[in-house]
Amino acid sequence: MLQTKLTLLAALVGVSLLSGCGDSTTTIIEKDPIAVDDDHDHGDDGDHDHDHGDSDISTAGRLVISAKDSNLVSVYELTDGSLLDTFAVADIPSALAASPARRYALAVQRTSDRVEFIDGGLFQEDHVDHLHPYQQAPELASFVLTDSRPTHITRTDSQTAIFFDGDAASGAPAAVAVTTEADITTDSNGYPVLNYTLNMHGAAQARGEYLVSTVRDADSATTLPDKVAVYHAHDDHFDEELVFDELCPGLHGSAQNEHFISFGCTDGVLLIEQDGTTFTASKLANTADFTGSMRIGTLVGAEDAEHFVGFAGASAFAIHAEDGEMELIDWQATEGASLTGYGFADHGEKFVLLDNQGFLTILNYHGHEHGDEHQGTDEAAFEFAAKVQLTTADVSTMPQGSRFELAISASDDKVYVLNPIDRSLLTVDVADGEVVATKQLNFMPHKLVWLGIADAAAEHDHDH
Repeated sequence: MLQTKLTLLAALVGVSLLSGCGDSTTTIIEKDPIAVDDDHDHGDDGDHDHDHGDSDISTAGRLVISAKDSNLVSVYELTDGSLLDTFAVADIPSALAASPARRYALAVQRTSDRVEFIDGGLFQEDHVDHLHPYQQAPELASFVLTDSRPTHITRTDSQTAIFFDGDAASGAPAAVAVTTEADITTDSNGYPVLNYTLNMHGAAQARGEYLVSTVRDADSATTLPDKVAVYHAHDDHFDEELVFDELCPGLHGSAQNEHFISFGCTDGVLLIEQDGTTFTASKLANTADFTGSMRIGTLVGAEDAEHFVGFAGASAFAIHAEDGEMELIDWQATEGASLTGYGFADHGEKFVLLDNQGFLTILNYHGHEHGDEHQGTDEAAFEFAAKVQLTTADVSTMPQGSRFELAISASDDKVYVLNPIDRSLLTVDVADGEVVATKQLNFMPHKLVWLGIADAAAEHDHDH
């Protein structure tokens, strides 16, 4: 793992990059710069002055939005929709993610082996008797991670685990870097790294001084791992402590909550329970709702939520790790729908699903499923609340390589959706189930992420 300073590469125009899983070829493509809105504000002297007036600090937060086929990333103030700044990262971001306290946006550049960090400018400092909020202009941070094929990013309220897949063609092995907000702020190189000896398309979850991460057999015919191990941090590296006997064939996707870590397998879900320094594993098999080649390949968790949500294609499952239960969620999918975004929202009271047909489905989350002894009925953990139509356009006109994209606020009941068909940004109030604002963008948007100061009552971590 090499943590580097920003170089002149940050000023270069990006290369073509396919997002998600798998490799792609690289081609240099020059692009015109994005036009800047009239309300673009650099400040009078270019300095990033702190705003100490609490009443003036944005509670709505800020959005970081990348442009399609471009290395330019813009930061918008949500209070008034103004463009605060646009930054050139080294390459086209394949994904955007948020740091633990949501101060920084991670601009993941998979095929160029790089992760850069954009400071959104909203943060808190611990002043012993209170958390003091600050607001400043966004900026491109000096902290940069460089290693082979950064792919899966998972986050808790204090740590981020970045899984680098490695590359068989070049012989680069996989690695996992576990960073904190302080590492980014201080441009530290003292964070711990797990270095593997071979490549793998893996997954990892940071748990304080521990890391729960995947293991792949060197003789495996696939890059997907089939086991999980517990590693313990020692200064700048991790030591292996335990490899679980339970197999997880075709492992893909992971999430965590307060007590459990989950991993998706072809035959079910592997559940790791932590009790202090003790970790135990169990397997939850697929139910009768799984047919053909269906398998859970994506998991979402939240610190205070008792359920994980597992996705097998367009099917969603409520997984209660402690009770060992898995039940199909009725999210009333429209015909031909596939999912492009999802997560807990509105202080963890809701779960939202964005689909490729242009609908946002809102579910009420009731926590653990329980029976009502008096009425003799069961209340599902996830209950359908509303379906919001986001566009009346023909979704078949979606630009090639684009899709509807979702970002979830951690400070209020809003979520944000990019609609590449008409280059708009939609604000949806999930409590009321309606679109409350639409902003036209003057470029083709690609990815987005919410940054800001989370409401303490809304602090639920979303794994993607």
